[in-house]
Amino acid sequence: MFSKSQVASILLALFSAASVNAHGAIVAVADTSIIRDREIVNGDAQACGRTLAGGVNDMAAQLETASSAGLAAVGSDGSVTMTVHQVNGDGAGPYTCDVSADASGQNFVAMKVTTNVPGENSRSNAKATDFPLVAQMPAGTTCTGGPGGDACIVRCRNAARAGPFGGCVPVTNAAPAGGNSTAKRDVTIAEAEEALREDMEKRSVNTEKKRYLRTRIAGAKAGYWI
Repeated sequence: MFSKSQVASILLALFSAASVNAHGAIVAVADTSIIRDREIVNGDAQACGRTLAGGVNDMAAQLETASSAGLAAVGSDGSVTMTVHQVNGDGAGPYTCDVSADASGQNFVAMKVTTNVPGENSRSNAKATDFPLVAQMPAGTTCTGGPGGDACIVRCRNAARAGPFGGCVPVTNAAPAGGNSTAKRDVTIAEAEEALREDMEKRSVNTEKKRYLRTRIAGAKAGYWI
């Protein structure tokens, strides 16, 4: 799923399903995105991976839903500021991030992570702890994808052996200086959850088995995490 608002939150939790340990961003039951390059290359998943409960993340459909709710904007300095809520050891850093400027998921370019989640080899002893995650857009990046022609996809993930775990967030270009601040309205949690519920119904997935990620990217509107 795509994320919501000004600082991105990833909730990583550990649960057991069919004797397989999985990690997820959750409201009630854990289920986060597993983003494996080999699955993407083999066509078993799209660029934003898959979840145990919902299967392959449909980037186009979810980007359309996120765009209708209002996309978060990149900071004026080109930064994307996120908060990772680590619930268990495998949610640890370091994280890497990249961006698809045309939101196609076909041409990701590495971002410089300026503030990372602590950890070694995606493991740490931290539990139920918030950590900042800040990534910098490559110089000259302009978001050109999505229904409005103004969306990028930012993808962040760790290197956990059972994962990698992470997610994608759609963002739009930084607001111009001196722009109309009244046009920037944070989408409420109720609106976000309603958008998520509608998306879950379309995908015939029990909403209690999907995670909702409250996210806020600095200085702008809301979006969804995949």
